[in-house]
Amino acid sequence: MSGEINQWIIFIIDFISFFCYACFMQHYYHCLKTNKIYHKLAKVCQPDLYYEYIEILYGYEKIKKLSVSQKIKFLNHLLPIQKNSVNLGEGNTPLIKIDKFFAVCHNHKVYVKNEAQNPTGSFKDRESAIVISKAKELKHKKVFIVSSGNAALSAAVYANKAEIKCECFIPKHTSKAKKQMLKLYNADFHLMGGDYESIYRQVVDNPLPDAWNITGGQNFFREEGSKKIAYEIWKDIGVPDVIIVPIGNGTLFSAIYKGFKELKNVGLTNKIPKMIGVQIRKASPIKEALKQKKDYVVLNKIPDSIAEGIIARESYSSPKVIRAIKESQGEIIEVTDQETVRVLGDIIQIESLTPEPTSATVYAALRKLGFTNKRRLKIVCIQTGSGMKNLEEILKLLN
Repeated sequence: MSGEINQWIIFIIDFISFFCYACFMQHYYHCLKTNKIYHKLAKVCQPDLYYEYIEILYGYEKIKKLSVSQKIKFLNHLLPIQKNSVNLGEGNTPLIKIDKFFAVCHNHKVYVKNEAQNPTGSFKDRESAIVISKAKELKHKKVFIVSSGNAALSAAVYANKAEIKCECFIPKHTSKAKKQMLKLYNADFHLMGGDYESIYRQVVDNPLPDAWNITGGQNFFREEGSKKIAYEIWKDIGVPDVIIVPIGNGTLFSAIYKGFKELKNVGLTNKIPKMIGVQIRKASPIKEALKQKKDYVVLNKIPDSIAEGIIARESYSSPKVIRAIKESQGEIIEVTDQETVRVLGDIIQIESLTPEPTSATVYAALRKLGFTNKRRLKIVCIQTGSGMKNLEEILKLLN
């Protein structure tokens, strides 16, 4: 008799948990520009063809009423997908405390969130896992992406896993090795002339028929993958005082900010870190947009840079990035190639970390911060990608 009662109790608990999950995990879409709310994806209207204004929101107030342990449980499911069906073990990357390199930090605690440990060597895998799972859920047979490297490779790998066709629009100067890797994972690629921004606009203006665009700035599901970086940092060390993130399109920056904001919205913290973005000197559209008090700007001429992942005339998640900087009292720090090369050699030799040049910009930015605060700060640098894929290039730079 007691066994039957226990089974009924378990059934009731499971039913309540399922009901709560269904209520809390319902998501909707909010436009930053018009402040409109959309409850169905098919009804979402982007106010700009090129720039991303849509964010995904959840029932935070309902979760806020739960116990801490329940909040954490539901937090892990704050995703706009029914199931994370395409998973290669991405996420839960190490948070490494580093000491020697940052003596300049005047006794502040400095950590590196090493996204190079993801399956294809960059944070893009977090985003690919979500967008490809969503593509599968929406029954898309084909996806396409504009990328200069990491995002295309990651998309190809995850699409291949899901048996979804992937087409990549990449610059003509893309290395032979990267093109071979794309072929290896059954992706088709189109070699395009011009810089990233020219290719992006050309593809947006002429999208592939019967295919879903999963490019950063064109697909707001992407940041739902990268926001978990914030959750993981919080679980390890709480909310840091400062986060330093390289910015190209800006999806990663806005995603990490969103993750910390969600922690605050559900009552797990009352604090948001200061968000610091890194861009290349004279190629910093976010800094210029802040200066002009605009959602975005398009720069005319920009220099070449070894940080190919963030060199930009325009950043397509700029509206979200601008909001994140303002609300977190953050800033943009510009760095040069010379500063990046110098710090790249130092971080390899002193801390045994091997970032790609784009990722190394966060360490250059860290050295440029004014550490006048007497309070001991917790600072997290996001190392976005592995230099192991670029060893030949790195050795040339260092020599």
